[in-house]
Amino acid sequence: MASLNPCFKKTFVFFNILFAIFGLVILGLAIVGHLQPYDDQDSHKFTGVIVLVIFGSVTFIVAVLGAYGAHKENKNVLIAFFVLMCAGSIILLRIAIPMAINRDEVMSVTRQELEKLPPLDHTSSDFKKTMDFVQEQIKCCGLFKGYQDWGSNVPDSCNCQSTEVDECQEITTYGYLGEYLKPRMVYTQPCGFIFMEYLDMIFAVTLGLLFGFAALAILGTVMSLAMILRITSPTVSPPAVFSLSPHPPKYSELIQTA
Repeated sequence: MASLNPCFKKTFVFFNILFAIFGLVILGLAIVGHLQPYDDQDSHKFTGVIVLVIFGSVTFIVAVLGAYGAHKENKNVLIAFFVLMCAGSIILLRIAIPMAINRDEVMSVTRQELEKLPPLDHTSSDFKKTMDFVQEQIKCCGLFKGYQDWGSNVPDSCNCQSTEVDECQEITTYGYLGEYLKPRMVYTQPCGFIFMEYLDMIFAVTLGLLFGFAALAILGTVMSLAMILRITSPTVSPPAVFSLSPHPPKYSELIQTA
């Protein structure tokens, strides 16, 4: 069995240790998220915690396998690492490639669904709460038509407190009984365009992470395969050295050594 190149082995172990630390960090974030209080309606938060736990655990276990297998030059452990890396590469590419192909279509369908929502004052209470939070944080109002998307009931979260003229506009609204209300200033910028920008940014970051991890998984696959082939290759014995001296051996030396 041939031994591995020390520099190659140390590099492989070092990067696997980094990924093991990364997996522990992800697990730590999952634990912190799990300790945060949330009610039964926040099922998406619980799902996010589960995803972080699975991703962090798998990353840590695979990285430890790779580091241990390379350090001990264990063929079986490296084969297990190689199989997991192949499966990880396929899964990541299976997710990333269709996402990249359908990116524009998803953006278009999302905008069409958002445009179907107005008037927003007739939507569910949960959606109204979400819109109120977004409008207060991002300083916007409505989806794509501004305050008009709210119909006759523009919420207070649209109220503009900015001193910039371009950020605010004056509107006149009426109460539930049709009474005239005092003019108010609301945000000019619609939230829908900001939603689409954030969604496009999320797509870009997600695709970058997926393709980046896929490239690292493929690199790990190639490196582990190279180590497996090196370990399983037979050790080459040094060639025999024959003396080509023209002088015959001395009989006295032969007799003494006999």
